[in-house]
Amino acid sequence: ESTDEGRSWEPISLLGEADFHVLRSAGERVYGYDVTNDRLMVSSDAGRAWAQVDRPAPLVDLAADPADSNHVLAAAAGDASQGLHESHDGGRSWERISDRVGLLAWPVPERLLLVDGGGDVFLSTDGGRRFERRGAIGGEPAAFLGRSAGEFYAALHDGTIKRSTDGGASWTVHSTP
Repeated sequence: ESTDEGRSWEPISLLGEADFHVLRSAGERVYGYDVTNDRLMVSSDAGRAWAQVDRPAPLVDLAADPADSNHVLAAAAGDASQGLHESHDGGRSWERISDRVGLLAWPVPERLLLVDGGGDVFLSTDGGRRFERRGAIGGEPAAFLGRSAGEFYAALHDGTIKRSTDGGASWTVHSTP
C-alpha cells in the first residue's frame, strides 16, 4: 500500500505468497490473479485479507464493474473455456458471455473496452455481451487502462505508451522508451 502517491510502499498481505499479474478494484473489493499458483483471489477490505474463488479458465485479464463490485469480467484463454466470462457474485460462479479475449478497461459503467492480441480495440456498452470495433493501438498490447469514458492508455510490448482521448477510436504516442 502507498499513502504518498506511489513514492513508497508497504506490504499489507501475501508478501512472498502470491504473484499478482492482474489486480483490479472497484471500491474496497480487489480481484487478483496469482499466476504462480494459478488462482483467482478476492479481497473485500482493500487487499488486507484474501479468499480464493474459482476461475473460469487460465486468465488473461479481469475487469470489475465500476458500479457494482460484485460484477466482474474475466478474459480467459488456453482451453475450451476461452472467451469472456461474467460473474455477478464476486467470482463464486461464472457464465461465458463472449468469445472475445484481450486486455480490459472498464472506467465507467457504460464503457467497457477490450484490446485483443493484434491491437484491435472494441467497445461494449452492455457489460461485455456485444462489442463493436472502435480502432487499433498499432501493436501488441502489454497493458491497458481506462481513466474516464474517453481517456485510455495502452502500453505496447516495445515500451511505447499510446493514449486515446476519444474512447479508443484513435491513438497517439504518449511516450516512448
